[in-house]
Amino acid sequence: MFDNYFSQVNLEKKEKPKLLLHICCGPDLIIPLLDLKKYFKLYLYWYNPNIQPYTEYARRYKEYIKILKLEEGDFEIISDDENFWKEKIKLLESDKIVNKYDDKEFYDKLFENKDIVWIKEDNFDDVMKDFSQMEEKDSKRCDICYYMRLLEPAKIAQKYNIDFFTTTLLISPKKSVEKLNKYWQLVVNKTWVKYLSFDFRKNNWFQRASDYTKENNIWRQNYCGCLWAKNK
Repeated sequence: MFDNYFSQVNLEKKEKPKLLLHICCGPDLIIPLLDLKKYFKLYLYWYNPNIQPYTEYARRYKEYIKILKLEEGDFEIISDDENFWKEKIKLLESDKIVNKYDDKEFYDKLFENKDIVWIKEDNFDDVMKDFSQMEEKDSKRCDICYYMRLLEPAKIAQKYNIDFFTTTLLISPKKSVEKLNKYWQLVVNKTWVKYLSFDFRKNNWFQRASDYTKENNIWRQNYCGCLWAKNK
């Protein structure tokens, strides 16, 4: 599955190439983690300010941690809490949610990055109301969400000198791979961190993930994340 990507990494090194994997949720982490940890030194980064409300965020985060407790391999965890950087055991033994949750961050980021979809209207709130009527793959609000959830992990990869980054967003059939590939190009131009776009939807990925969630009692959410998606 990954042979075509190895031409982009230096396999003469004795160490595995470093890859930052952005985590969108626990169930979508399963196949990327199981497959990628064989070939890369993984740095796992959960970044999802779009998940609303907090109770939903907390539940999804705990499922993510549950999966990490089940798995072993060559991976580290990057957290918003600097004290947990490269301290996997502490993180996994902790019952608290170490990642900071700011219920305003999502809206701030939408406004901050609105120019990527060429929104020029003065009243951004009214524009957002219009967006709420759109289906996910057609919505400009989702374009902005894709962009910010690619940009922040790329900045983290840049900060810690991690060679490559990618995202578990690529596995969801509800996400537009075309849009993700469009916006990662903007992100790469801004951070100069290399992006690997894996086709996680091949090789019976859904059945494998479904079997894993059933066998390990992993809860799967029923909407993407934001309140607009929840209310659809």
